Amino acid sequence: MPHWRRGAPLWSAGMEATLCIHTCLWLSASWIPLASPALDAEGSHGKLTWAVSLEAPEEELEQRAEELARTAGLVNMGRVGELKGHYLFAYQPDGHAVAEHEAIRRSVDTLFAQHDSVRWHSEQKLLKRSKRSLHFNDPKYPQQWHLNNHKSPGKDINVTGVWERNVTGRGVTVVVVDDGVEHTIKDIQPNYSPEGSYDLNSNDPDPMPHPDEENGNHHGTRCAGEIAAVPNNSFCTVGVAFGSRIAGIRVLDGPLTDSMEAIAFNKHYQINDIYSCSWGPDDDGKTVDGPHQLGKAEEEHGVIAGRRGFGSIFVVASGNGGQHSDNCNYDGYANSIYTVTIGAVDETGSMPFYAEECASMLAVTFSGGDKMMRSIVSTRVPVCALLATPGTARTCPQVSRAPRVSLQYEDRHAKWDTNQAGFSHSHQHGFGLLNAWRLVNAAKIWESVPYLASYVSPVLKEGRSIPWLPQELEVAWNVTPADLQLSGMRTLEHVAVTVTITHPRRGNLEIRLLCPSGMMSLIGTTRSMDSDPNGFSDWTFSTVRCWGEEAQGTYRLLIRDIGDDSLRPGTLRQWQLTLYGSSWSPADMKERQRLLEEAMSGRYLSSDFSLPCPPGLDIPEEQRYTITANTLKTLLLLGCFAVFWTFYYMLEVCLTRNEVGLDLACSSSSSCRWYQQGRKHRALESDLEMESVPLYREKDVEEAEMECEHLEPAQDGQEGSWSPTHPKLSSNGRAGSFHEADPGFLGREASTELLGEDREHQPC
Repeated sequence: MPHWRRGAPLWSAGMEATLCIHTCLWLSASWIPLASPALDAEGSHGKLTWAVSLEAPEEELEQRAEELARTAGLVNMGRVGELKGHYLFAYQPDGHAVAEHEAIRRSVDTLFAQHDSVRWHSEQKLLKRSKRSLHFNDPKYPQQWHLNNHKSPGKDINVTGVWERNVTGRGVTVVVVDDGVEHTIKDIQPNYSPEGSYDLNSNDPDPMPHPDEENGNHHGTRCAGEIAAVPNNSFCTVGVAFGSRIAGIRVLDGPLTDSMEAIAFNKHYQINDIYSCSWGPDDDGKTVDGPHQLGKAEEEHGVIAGRRGFGSIFVVASGNGGQHSDNCNYDGYANSIYTVTIGAVDETGSMPFYAEECASMLAVTFSGGDKMMRSIVSTRVPVCALLATPGTARTCPQVSRAPRVSLQYEDRHAKWDTNQAGFSHSHQHGFGLLNAWRLVNAAKIWESVPYLASYVSPVLKEGRSIPWLPQELEVAWNVTPADLQLSGMRTLEHVAVTVTITHPRRGNLEIRLLCPSGMMSLIGTTRSMDSDPNGFSDWTFSTVRCWGEEAQGTYRLLIRDIGDDSLRPGTLRQWQLTLYGSSWSPADMKERQRLLEEAMSGRYLSSDFSLPCPPGLDIPEEQRYTITANTLKTLLLLGCFAVFWTFYYMLEVCLTRNEVGLDLACSSSSSCRWYQQGRKHRALESDLEMESVPLYREKDVEEAEMECEHLEPAQDGQEGSWSPTHPKLSSNGRAGSFHEADPGFLGREASTELLGEDREHQPC
């Protein structure tokens, strides 16, 4: 709800141009007595008026003004506002023609210029001023009620007053991590950031979606249009931050792995400031999932090193599993300390049927409701239209800073609890409805908070049974000042509990956490559709309901089973408490809150004042390469091809180095002939068929020895040829070629044996 609608003074700088008409009329009427001379001075009745500054003792100013007016033939209209010595003189026409006005003007100017008491004079001219309201020619803008709700004033994100002060997102790049962004359409192309975009599904720089028959892959494009649709182009809609740059990372249109997801979270993280992620695990009321090891690591890296060291902003949707009694604390993206979790409300400010609730939700903003409610309008391919399917995906594009600037509001279905630090939170709406006016006001004086401090308890082994309703299991852990001394933590932000529980039906469990102040968080709700028999294995629940409270004290974990004794009882195996917060004291928190409330009057937004922003760090972006399914297939084929040719080449080399053949045409009348197929030693008989020689066998050696008895040695000087008589022995005692580099024709095993001590059975 806008600040001025909550009782702020009408003269405050936060007053917007959208003040109701009766208020404007009241203000106009109250100023008529003082404004009437000025109205005449503007020439609405053909009058000539001059503003004159007189120099005289204060007690003589009125008299000097009257005397000067009579001398000039003018009427003294009185002092100008509260400016001492400044008077307004007017010429009252008495039937003179308008042509005489020029002569009167010259004579009056000459008199004022020569008069000793006149320090300064100026004829009053009409000034052209336009009302500070925005007009867009985009055909669907009147239907964008979440930006400017004329039907139910106040039920919008209060952004028009920010636009009027030229705060439109300029200098910020938002990347939509989704199924692609059709950046060539008229509403997105002028704001498109190619340098911040990438396609991880196809491994190329262009995130253009690949339409399919099922849904066309328009989800990312719609989200991009809701963020940065260009105004006044006579097409479709207006983006909530129409001056920002918009990028796209296509990752949801194909097989998704932990490594791909991790790369998406840090892709171009020195270019992209805000990562809008309107997706998550299945909202079926039975899934417990979230980012895996690489995704978690990249989220942490992004908030540390992204955006020049100020941290990437990850905005995620709470989920659409409300109709299945789902809870966003079973979504590892929504309950992460590194994300901004945003839920949905409909046009009336109520929680829609599809929306999820959880203790880790930071805030809510508008989305569609049931069929009787108006839907959100955004860019759509090929033409713009209503986003008929509501969901929390509509909320992510509208966001980025929560608990201090959100507004609690009336919702009869929501229960609000105020914690020890004074923050109001509900499981349905987080810290409240986001308000763009308050966000931008806070940004003008925002200073970086201290570095994150944390505390991790030991792993607390329990092994205790979980009783059925109405009884419950309670375990506790006390955090002392000595425990917090090393990190310097004093006040809380997130509180996380990691549990390992065995249970035959996980959905029967209800888990609550009580902070030392007594603030209760329902961190794990029962889910009727979750019949998983494995329970929870090191699953982390989180809550922000203790934000700003003191960190020290006793934390109590309460677990109960709403089932019956037909199933065996569950067991709490172990749990671990993790606290995240800052070194600020509760007094520091209250002082920061006071400064923000003061800023939200609009006093800083309506001026050029803002605290200087530090330059940040020069952090080079790491270039990583993603291995997609197609890349893996290509690498596998190349590997198989390489292995095949390597084997073929080795076989060819072996056969080439052992180029020996055997004449198998043996008969009783002729002996079998061994011959070598060296490059220089070919078979004497050209009609012999060449074949490779088998490995060494004892039988072959015996047959060869028998043949040696009938052979005679060749004549000296003959080169390596075989003689029909006896073989020529080489220097190593082997028969055959004279080339000692030749490894022999019987293979490695036979050659090794032949070179041994026993040479009785050496073949010829």
